[in-house]
Amino acid sequence: MPARDSPDVRFANAPDGARLAYQVVGEGPRDLVLLTDWVSSIDLMWEQPRMERYLRRLAVHGRLVLFDKRGNGGSDHAPIVEGRFAATVEQAAEDLLAVLDAAGCERPDLISSTYGGWPALLFAATHPERCGRLVLQDACARQMAGEDYVHGIDKEAQATVVDGLLAGHGRGVGLFGWDPALREDSELRRWYGRYERLACDRAFIAEGWRRMGEIDLRAILPLIRTETLVIAHAEGGLLMGPGSGSFLADNIGGARYVELIGPATPFFGDERISDEIDRFLGADPDTTVSDDRVLASVLFTDLVDSTPMAARLGDQRWRALLDDHDQLVDSRLSRFRGRLVKRTGDGILATFDGPARAVRCAEVICRDARRLGVEVRAGVHAGEIELRGDDVGGIAVHLAARVMGQAGPGEVVVSRTVKDLTAGSGLSFEDRGTRELKGVPEPWQLFALDARAEPPG
Repeated sequence: MPARDSPDVRFANAPDGARLAYQVVGEGPRDLVLLTDWVSSIDLMWEQPRMERYLRRLAVHGRLVLFDKRGNGGSDHAPIVEGRFAATVEQAAEDLLAVLDAAGCERPDLISSTYGGWPALLFAATHPERCGRLVLQDACARQMAGEDYVHGIDKEAQATVVDGLLAGHGRGVGLFGWDPALREDSELRRWYGRYERLACDRAFIAEGWRRMGEIDLRAILPLIRTETLVIAHAEGGLLMGPGSGSFLADNIGGARYVELIGPATPFFGDERISDEIDRFLGADPDTTVSDDRVLASVLFTDLVDSTPMAARLGDQRWRALLDDHDQLVDSRLSRFRGRLVKRTGDGILATFDGPARAVRCAEVICRDARRLGVEVRAGVHAGEIELRGDDVGGIAVHLAARVMGQAGPGEVVVSRTVKDLTAGSGLSFEDRGTRELKGVPEPWQLFALDARAEPPG
């Protein structure tokens, strides 16, 4: 039975119209937001006494906000793109912002667990002005091991674990991912099986785990200036490689790192993580974090062969064509929630707080410009920008301009960072190899948006 005093469920509206279920419990000047792991139901959490105790302990610090991510609990399902659930990290960060706005949270502390760590990291880098402190429990920047990343797990290990979790989904098997010893608690396992069944279906959970293997947020870690606590296990976990937590702490400036021995399950009675969070949140929050440097996706566009075209058309017809082009670009920027920084003669400089939207906007601008009889090329890079009033600066802006310079007529070229951050979005890219970019100290691997992919309508 639900707890008698469990909070009411409210709904936030995401930018695309999806409804997101959330709850608010507790009072106080500080706001906290909990980003849960891959399975959540804010209604059912209050049925389990151990889980309720963990939530009540967090709420001692202030007003606690819980919400179900898309495809979970009371929130709408994630959209389906090409037969797959399109639940990306970028979308999860946007959903978090929608919940904060609906709940009236100006600058909450973010408490994240496993899967919730990715949108928390992206949000902290993209919206530092809306993020207080950051807690990352059993989180990682990248799940899969690679030549340049030894802290992940290999594909065979991931496949084995995911197959086992899917086979046991709805029977409480996922509980063992927290602590194998919990298999001995038959009552808790029975409840957790029901929790899994009612929180989300197997198809969604399978897609979520598959997408976890595509995520790589290493590039944004140095951009996070929020006070951060990283809690990890020395031996890793089922879906987190050993050392993944220490890698986070080493690459987030000033992060506090706590390494625990053996499984720790804050949701199910282990007090060690709660103790660490209490200590971390106990001091007065540091409000000196600068908000003038943020993670952004930078888009440059340019009309191809504009000089000979202007000479051929004459001043009056050329001016009319530029007006049509500007109107088209403004409309597409509004549609994809981009911010026009300035016009660059025959093109634009714009910023977005989501890389997939920047790429899709560039794709549509290039496609629709052909209807005007012109070709546009575009470049997108994601990195730290410096806010200078209405203008922006920094190496990320310079790099985006150089990336655009590598694009041909009608092409959208992106940096490796953009490709990594848009994992799971349905975007497809062709490898253009490593290029030396003028004024950029190191070579960059570039990718072109696959022209064979169906553009958005």
